[in-house]
Amino acid sequence: MRYKVAIRFAIEGDLRFISHRDTMRLFERALARSRVPVKFSGGFNPKPRVSLPLPRSVGIASDADLAVFELSEPMDAEDVRRRLEPQMPEGLGLREAWPVTSGGTVQPCEVEYSVDLSAESAIRAAAQAAALMAEHHWCIERDPNGGKAGRTIDLRALLVQLGVDGHTLHWKVRVDPKGGARPAEILTALGLDASSWLHRVRRTRVAWIDRDPLQSGASEPSSDEADRPLA
Repeated sequence: MRYKVAIRFAIEGDLRFISHRDTMRLFERALARSRVPVKFSGGFNPKPRVSLPLPRSVGIASDADLAVFELSEPMDAEDVRRRLEPQMPEGLGLREAWPVTSGGTVQPCEVEYSVDLSAESAIRAAAQAAALMAEHHWCIERDPNGGKAGRTIDLRALLVQLGVDGHTLHWKVRVDPKGGARPAEILTALGLDASSWLHRVRRTRVAWIDRDPLQSGASEPSSDEADRPLA
């Protein structure tokens, strides 16, 4: 049997500037201090089985990040959250926990973001957002990363919603096995300087699904997903 627990957490303040790797280390150390019975990998350098299914860009705050822990023995999900909570630094809050019923992996299917703009920037972004959503395709060249060749991304195909409400820019993107649109790419497509606005972006909601490796397709979101994973 495999016992997995998912915990939704929020990260904000100065802590939003830590990297994905440092976030992993934060949870690994918290697990050690809390004595949660986490399962370890094999080999000469065993590591606790922890995953962050949706890596967060440095500087982005979030209300909807997820950490998944594989345990060596069954334990109530809320008890895991309560044990870990006192070990969290300021700026990271554990919001809720639930058991992962599938033996597979948890993956995001949709993600929502928002950012508050200045009045002038909001007017320009609203016009550009309307133009982008009116197109059938909006292709960009993704910058090479780590020496790899860049590739063409169709932002329009990944966008579910995009618009400005007052001074707040909102967007929702779908995520497929190949990945999704990066927040910096959306900002740039709207004529906003990503280096100036990215650290003001907030990840507000994520829809999660379980993927069972014994089945060819993904399971449908559970009946309570509208109340819990889409938080």
